Amino acid sequence: MTMMEKIIDKCIRAGAHMAECFCISSRVLRISVRDGLVESIKKATPDGVAIRYFSSDKMAFAHANDLSESSIDGLISSLRRLASKTSVDEFSVLPEPQQYRRDIGIFDDEFAKLSIENKIDYIQNLESTALKFDPLIRRSNSAWYEESVTTRTIVNSLGLAAEFQDTSYAVGLSVVAEKNGWMYPGEGTLYVRRFADLPSPENIVSRFAGRALRLVGGTPVESGDYEIIFSPLGAVSVLWGMSHALNGEQIHRGSSMFAGKIGSQVAAETVSVVDDPHLPWGPASRPADDEGVATSRHILIDNGVFREALYDTKTAAKAKTGSTGSARRGSLQSLPEISPSNLFITPGTNKAEDLIASCKKGIIVEETQGWGLNSVTGQYSAGIAGVLVKNGQKIRPVGNVTLAATADDLLDGIEAVADDLDIFNRLSSPTLKVKRMRIGS
Repeated sequence: MTMMEKIIDKCIRAGAHMAECFCISSRVLRISVRDGLVESIKKATPDGVAIRYFSSDKMAFAHANDLSESSIDGLISSLRRLASKTSVDEFSVLPEPQQYRRDIGIFDDEFAKLSIENKIDYIQNLESTALKFDPLIRRSNSAWYEESVTTRTIVNSLGLAAEFQDTSYAVGLSVVAEKNGWMYPGEGTLYVRRFADLPSPENIVSRFAGRALRLVGGTPVESGDYEIIFSPLGAVSVLWGMSHALNGEQIHRGSSMFAGKIGSQVAAETVSVVDDPHLPWGPASRPADDEGVATSRHILIDNGVFREALYDTKTAAKAKTGSTGSARRGSLQSLPEISPSNLFITPGTNKAEDLIASCKKGIIVEETQGWGLNSVTGQYSAGIAGVLVKNGQKIRPVGNVTLAATADDLLDGIEAVADDLDIFNRLSSPTLKVKRMRIGS
């Protein structure tokens, strides 16, 4: 009997009618470089266990990093007392045993073969490339690299047992462009499952430092209606709100702009939204969610029509449907919550350059500040930085303005989608062109 099976057995012996044990163990390395020098190298090996204890339709939850038998016994004793004091929840359920895909691509076999010297060279080269990219890039705040190998194990009293190991790599850059007394940061982070899939330093610098060069010195434009072209980064402010609106818990509560609209047109026909945990080597791909439910690809919005929402087991029970394998734990201290895996707007066939060329009077939205799309009301509101476009030509940087629209103007107004989707984060989008939105100075 494994340690986790023993924990489940102890819970049942203590009076639980169901129990779940979730264990996570990670090895993490982080390297930070500034001005060519290694600022820090940090290694960590966090692990621990989280237990959900169900008794008489009541649930208690606790976690521990001390995995000694005496610590676990004390934890279970506390859970038994706590469960007697919590309120009844008829929707507290656990999944049955599952079958999982093993061919998705989540573990890099080269992980152990990479030397720390090569990783330091990579990140130093990234910063050096950024500082040479353009004379206006005057300063580096830092460049960083992080890797982890994580094992997740889930066992419950219904016979479910799952264990998966994955690797993750992240690389980030933060530089500052300066021009005529103006300063603008160029920064961001990319995530991959395999070291070999990290973009070249030149590619990363072009993304982040290049954006700072385009936006430095941005000033307001005249208030009014403009065609809007969301860059892939800017479009995440739209997808972020959609991701919350597609959360089954929010829909069940009626606090989503998509509540009661299954089968209805909620966006332009150009828009399809997919959550794909089986994307080969996707940054958030996984064969099971954090309750042990087998994952699968879901088309949530299909040519503008709302097809389905994301659920964990508890919310699915409330809604009288099945879990979509969308439970995620932010940490051992967290209960499972609904969260997408690799969520993206599917690419179209247009070239981003052609969308810009077709623009008579518009703004390319490169960065946003604020909430963006409100998942409850559908209203869009954000501060933006971007580039003014007139008659297909980029004119100058724009800053210190706000962008607003109703759900109808925004989602129904997405008239074209580009083909430039790349997936280096959990939320991803290609370039989007919206017919009309309101700019305020």
